[in-house]
Order: sequence, then C-alpha cells, then structure tokens
Amino acid sequence: MNNNLPVDPRKGFNLAGTSMNKESPFVENDGLLLYQDGCKTPEFLNSSFCIHLFGEQVIVDHYVLLFPDSETLTDYGKTLINYDAKITEGPGKWPDDFCLEQNLLPEDASMYFLSALMPSGMILVLLAPNAPDEQIASLFQEQGFNTVHHVAILVDDIYTAAEVWQKKGFIPLSRTPQEDDSLCQWFFRNWAGQIIELICRRCMGKETFSCENIAGLRLSELAA
Repeated sequence: MNNNLPVDPRKGFNLAGTSMNKESPFVENDGLLLYQDGCKTPEFLNSSFCIHLFGEQVIVDHYVLLFPDSETLTDYGKTLINYDAKITEGPGKWPDDFCLEQNLLPEDASMYFLSALMPSGMILVLLAPNAPDEQIASLFQEQGFNTVHHVAILVDDIYTAAEVWQKKGFIPLSRTPQEDDSLCQWFFRNWAGQIIELICRRCMGKETFSCENIAGLRLSELAA
C-alpha cells in the first residue's frame, strides 16, 4: 500500500492516483455494514483495500472479522498463511496473552484476537468473544454472522477526517483519539450503531496496535 499519497485537506488522502476495487466486501443496510456473501475469503479481502464507504472513497487500513469462538478464529488464521499472510499477533486472549498490564479491561470485555498482515499491505483483524454473553457475541445474535464490527480507514489528518465523518452522522466515542508513539486511532459510531475507525500512521511501517490504544478503543465502544 502506498502511504505517500498526495494530501487532500478535506478527506486526509487524495486517492486520485489509486485504482478502486470493482467491488467492496460490504453492503450498507440502513446505516449498518454487512459482509456480502462470498466476500470474507482471504483472497477477496486481500485485494479490497481501496473502496467506497458511506459515499467516501477510502483506503482501508484494516478489516475486522468476527468469529463465534476461538477455535473457528484460529482455523481461519491458519488459512491466511496459505495466502502469504504474516501473522503479527496472536492468536490468544486479549489482554491476558498480549499485555504485561493485564487489568486494562474488565473480564467481560476481554476477547480472542489475531492480526495478520496481508501481501497487499492491509491488515486483517480477527475477533471472537470470550464468553457467550459478551458484547461481541451479542452482535452475532442481533445482526448475524456477516456483521462488521468496524472498518478502519487510513487518514493523513485525523481531525480533518473526523469533521467529514461527523457530517455523515458519525459521533466520536471518546473526546480525543487514542494515541501512542506511532498510531492515532479514533472510534466513531452512527445512529444505527455502526463503528468506523479513523487511523493515522505516523510512520511508514505497519506497526501493530498497542495495548493502551486497543484498551482505550474498547472502553470507548462499551461506554458509549
């Protein structure tokens, strides 16, 4: 992925020089995003990082796929290796298996987690609930297995991009973004409950997500 695209002051990135994919993996349904049938495969998602989303032309930093349990998540993670993906984190229970400070979240907010860097430069994040009554499990029950937890959009200026998405009816879930040395991340939610993440990478690499940032995003999601 080319992160040195010319800057558009309104959207954060000007994608004029970036070819669009013919098909997005998503269908928009009354403000919610659902994965289209057949579009959750590694080969499709690996090529679908430059799409239209809620009327905006965007570059996707990462997709989130939800799974009913840790076993199904792990099996899918194994298939990613066949597509030359690099497993960068997990699989494991977050935060217990990832963070030295394990009391970042209440127990009922923990989750099973895996992230993989695809050959295209896009990241796939896999999540599964830690308990049957956990919030991720509730999404399955309410919206089905093709529900989209969130899509992270790569932006150059997170505050300028925030203005664009707020005009679309997306409300920030925290007063300020979650920031570490290399990443700035911010959750927004619309009236239907759909989450969009804005993410600004200060470095050229694909740094993994810090424990503090993930915890801040997760807590903002649960508190809103």
